[in-house]
Amino acid sequence: MSRIVAILTGDLIGSTAAPPEAVERSMRIIAACAGEIGPDTDFTRYRGDGWQIRLLQPGDCLWACLLILARLRAQDGALGCRIAIGIGEEYPTDTRNLSSAMGPAFTASGRTLDQMKPDRLLALGSLPKQPDAFRNLAVTVASTLAARWSREQAEAMALKLDVDSPAGERESNDRIARKLGITRQAVDARLKAADYHLLDEMMLAFLEAYSQTEAKHD
Repeated sequence: MSRIVAILTGDLIGSTAAPPEAVERSMRIIAACAGEIGPDTDFTRYRGDGWQIRLLQPGDCLWACLLILARLRAQDGALGCRIAIGIGEEYPTDTRNLSSAMGPAFTASGRTLDQMKPDRLLALGSLPKQPDAFRNLAVTVASTLAARWSREQAEAMALKLDVDSPAGERESNDRIARKLGITRQAVDARLKAADYHLLDEMMLAFLEAYSQTEAKHD
């Protein structure tokens, strides 16, 4: 029986000209994000600088993407990445290696990455019978905002998003300030400049929308 999943397909930016240690450091960060999202989240690396993540909760997709982008931007020596999101059915498989997995979600994600413009960080692939202009626009806006983050803003965003579930309670700005060794006011300023509150509303909208989709599918 098929199931609705979100597939993130990504590749590192500038990996050809980057030293091997930068590529490996970046891949470790992405793999660590996948591991922290949940025990059933699968990560597979391919083609050296490419990767895929399978999310069993499709509504987590935007949060997961922003967490990865923030972690990479916050880390000195790490590369950036582009991520395409595909949401749809996955055909049954008995392996957690995504290189052999199939289904509309994989097709939408892979094709979208191939068609992404070089200056885009995020894109949502719509299935042929499920065009979604509003969610595509939301991902485009999120991509534009994330591309503007400074390293300091990304550092604060990475800690703010660093929770077991995007529906859970966010890390307090006071605790973030203590972890970074800066004032609460400085954290507030970083998150405001990073458009955290707008992005948070968008992440919650994805979570709610795809939770309803799952309920209908079940």
